[in-house]
Amino acid sequence: MEYPTSPAGRFGGVHTIMPTPFTDDGALDLASLERLTDFLIGLGVDGLVVLGVLGEAPKLTEAERDAVLRTTVAAAAGRVPVYAGAGGAGTAMAVARGQSMLAGGAAGLLVAPPPTQSDAVVRAFYQAHDEALGAPLILHDYPAVTGVRMSAELVAELHAALPSVVVIKLEETPSLPKVSRLRELGSEIGIVGGLGGGFLLEELMRGADGIMTGLSYPELLVEIVDAWHAGDVGRARRVFYGACPLMRYEFQPGIGLAIRKEIYRRRGAIASAHVRHPGAQVDDHVRGELDAVLAACGLA
Repeated sequence: MEYPTSPAGRFGGVHTIMPTPFTDDGALDLASLERLTDFLIGLGVDGLVVLGVLGEAPKLTEAERDAVLRTTVAAAAGRVPVYAGAGGAGTAMAVARGQSMLAGGAAGLLVAPPPTQSDAVVRAFYQAHDEALGAPLILHDYPAVTGVRMSAELVAELHAALPSVVVIKLEETPSLPKVSRLRELGSEIGIVGGLGGGFLLEELMRGADGIMTGLSYPELLVEIVDAWHAGDVGRARRVFYGACPLMRYEFQPGIGLAIRKEIYRRRGAIASAHVRHPGAQVDDHVRGELDAVLAACGLA
C-alpha cells in the first residue's frame, strides 16, 4: 500500500478535510468542487479527504456521495491521494460502503468505529475491513462525535495485527497524552492530529507525523509540518502561533463549517458558502469578526 509518509516512514503529512460545495439554493456544485480540489493541491497538501465530518456526508444522497468522490478523484488526477469517509453502524454495511468508495477511486478510507463500548466488537469491525478491502484504513478516533473511546493499547494492537490499519486520526481530547502513550508502547502507527490544528505543534513534539483537518489556510499547516521535519523548530513555532487565532475561530461547534466555506469563497475556491439545512450560515456579525481574525493573522 502506498501513501504519503513522514521522515519516520509512517503515514504522515498534511491532509485536508474538504467541505462539499453547494450553490446558494443547496444544489451540489461540482464545478466548485473541481476548483477547490485544484486550489488545495496548489497549496501543497499531501492528500485530500472527502465525505468526512466537514463534508456534510449525512446530508448527501448515495448518488451525490458517489459524484463528490469521483469528481474529486478526477480533478486530483493522481497528483495527491483522495481518501473517503466510510464506515457505518453495521459491519457489513460499512464494508460495502468502503468497497463502493474504493471502486469510485478512493486511495483509502477514513473509518470511525461502530457504536459500541466493546473492544472485541471494534476489533472485529476493523478486521472485517482489513480482510475485505486491503486498502489503507485511517482510524477516526473522535469520541466526542462517535461516543466510542479506543485506548492507545487497542489502537497499537489493531495496527500490529491488521496490515491495512496504517494511521490514526487522533481527536480524542486531550490528544497529547495519547500521542505520547502510543509512542511509549512502541507503536509505529502513523499519527495525524485534527481538532482544527489547535494542538499541531505539541502533537509533532510528542511524536505525531502530520495532520488531517479542515483549516481553510492549509498552506500554514504545510509550512508548520515541513519546518518541524526540517528541524526548524523556531519557524514551526512562529507560524503555528501566528495561525492560532484563525484555528480558534474556525473551530467553533455549529458555525465552524460555514466559516470555513466563507473563507474558501473569499479565496475564490468555491462560489457559495451555503451549508445545507439544517446548518448555520454566516451573518454580518461573523463576517466582521472574520475580517478581524484574518487581519490579526496577516491574512487579510
